[in-house]
Amino acid sequence: MAKEMPAALHSAALVCLLSFSGVTSAGAQSLEECDWVASARNLVEPWQDTTRTYANGAIRVALLDTGGEPTCCSNHLLILSPHPDYGQACHVLSRQPGLGFRQVFLDAATRGYDPSKGVLISVPVGLYDPDTGGVDTASVSAVHIRINQSLGLVGLEQAALSQAAGAVSEAAKK
Repeated sequence: MAKEMPAALHSAALVCLLSFSGVTSAGAQSLEECDWVASARNLVEPWQDTTRTYANGAIRVALLDTGGEPTCCSNHLLILSPHPDYGQACHVLSRQPGLGFRQVFLDAATRGYDPSKGVLISVPVGLYDPDTGGVDTASVSAVHIRINQSLGLVGLEQAALSQAAGAVSEAAKK
């Protein structure tokens, strides 16, 4: 049975990955280990429309909604990925811990792969427009999530992918 990586060692490994791969905390986004937001009751249905798999099914993402509350920011993204020491890692992408986005455009997500860094999932997100109650189309931008399966690390990355930029533009028009 595999041993769990000590928290300090896991944190040090993540800092190294962040330093060498260009991964950053990306301003107003938060990538946290699963908490109450990742509850099964927050999974959005129908699942076939609100989930995606990558890396031959090893990486799974799913839309989460905290029941429409708060109105401004109830959408989050669940990320399940392999971890070499304890099987599966679970993370939640939010705007900040406990507060999500007005909308996560999973249907416009793109995927890239760099053998030295891992899978890169780029997903457009939009913020709340208090004037309309919907998405502020000027706020729609892609969040880039790097998943290194061999190290079991998940982090946010600043990236300029033309494919992601096109997906953001299309998502903003919807």
